[in-house]
Amino acid sequence: MPREQLVLLLASLCYLGGFGYAAWTLRHGQYRPGTWKLGVMAAGAFCQTLFLHWRGQAIGGCPMTNPFELLTFVSWAIVLLYFVVGPAYRLSLLGVFTSPLALIFQSAALLRPEAWQPAVRRTSFGFWPELHAALSLVAYGAFALACTAGIMFLIQDRQLKRHHISPVFRQLPPIHYITRAIRGLILTGTLLLTAGIICAYQMDKRPTEAKLAVVWIVWGLYAGMLAYDYWRGMSARRAAAAAALGFLVPVASLWFVGAH
Repeated sequence: MPREQLVLLLASLCYLGGFGYAAWTLRHGQYRPGTWKLGVMAAGAFCQTLFLHWRGQAIGGCPMTNPFELLTFVSWAIVLLYFVVGPAYRLSLLGVFTSPLALIFQSAALLRPEAWQPAVRRTSFGFWPELHAALSLVAYGAFALACTAGIMFLIQDRQLKRHHISPVFRQLPPIHYITRAIRGLILTGTLLLTAGIICAYQMDKRPTEAKLAVVWIVWGLYAGMLAYDYWRGMSARRAAAAAALGFLVPVASLWFVGAH
């Protein structure tokens, strides 16, 4: 098996194993935050970093040239952002929810036919196109984490309303931590995507109108959430639901960009 595919399979196993064990301990009320759980996720991210480095050397540029590479980059960005967001917002349990999301993106990438084709060296697209793609995909990673935090909030809110306290509930962070993380992640993602769009308009050869329209739709969705929250005030539950359901739009846009 080629080394690139091997390290991605190892990354997938790290995310699967970390999530599986954490889910088992949560179910049995034995979950304890620990450095080894972060270590498993870090090992997965390291494997993906190796792939991105090797693929970048092989193709002579930033590895974001096809759906396989795009999905892998988003998976890597999700985990990378978790290491920043988790400690900042005191959301250690966010890793339990982040691992399956990273696994889904990585598995989807490995199921693509181009995942098993040799890399083809190409002429670099240039500074602005690669910066546009990188910033946009990291923004998608922020939106993915906002979705994950939104799901955490909705689980906690549902159990509170039903007065059903499960082992998972006891490990969830306070609601105000989750709410703050959701708003912070949406703002971060929107700022990054704004920078990515600005880069797109600096290119000598811009993306097609259809691709730009898709990116603007994603930007409009999240900018609209921020504007509504600023002017009208969005309840914590509504913000969580918007973050969770809204992520379907970036996912659909990835499919569209990859198909075109």
